[in-house]
Amino acid sequence: MRSPFRFFSVVVGIVFVIWLIAQWSDAPDADPASQPERGSVSAEQSPSATGSPAPVPDPIPLATKFVAAWARPDLTTEEWWAGINAARPDESLAQALGTTDPANIDATKVVGTPKVLDQTDGEARVEVTTDGPKVIVYLTLVDNVWYVANILPGG
Repeated sequence: MRSPFRFFSVVVGIVFVIWLIAQWSDAPDADPASQPERGSVSAEQSPSATGSPAPVPDPIPLATKFVAAWARPDLTTEEWWAGINAARPDESLAQALGTTDPANIDATKVVGTPKVLDQTDGEARVEVTTDGPKVIVYLTLVDNVWYVANILPGG
């Protein structure tokens, strides 16, 4: 996967597969009474003492931390993975990045101010500018904690 075209093709393919899996996982496959309703508050997200839900944390710090860890072509694969894992990728993204050679990444640092492009109750899309391509970071909110679901370099 030495060419940027192949890299972007693989990333786009992975995004499509993740989208398909998300669509399938939304289908009811068990007793509806045993599944929580979408948007319902779980025990871990219980409302505070005032009765209002906990405020949603800002997704920008995690998106920035992830891109800063990703944009390190100077590191060994093991060092690179330590930084990536510290920035909370979800399992599917970790698997997708499994064959990435950090030396092939066309960025070395985050520059500029990241900005939220879209944000809902459970998802966010953040644009992070690097000294190479801009990177779009897709995040999901689970139990009021952001996780990096996907990245799209050159986005």
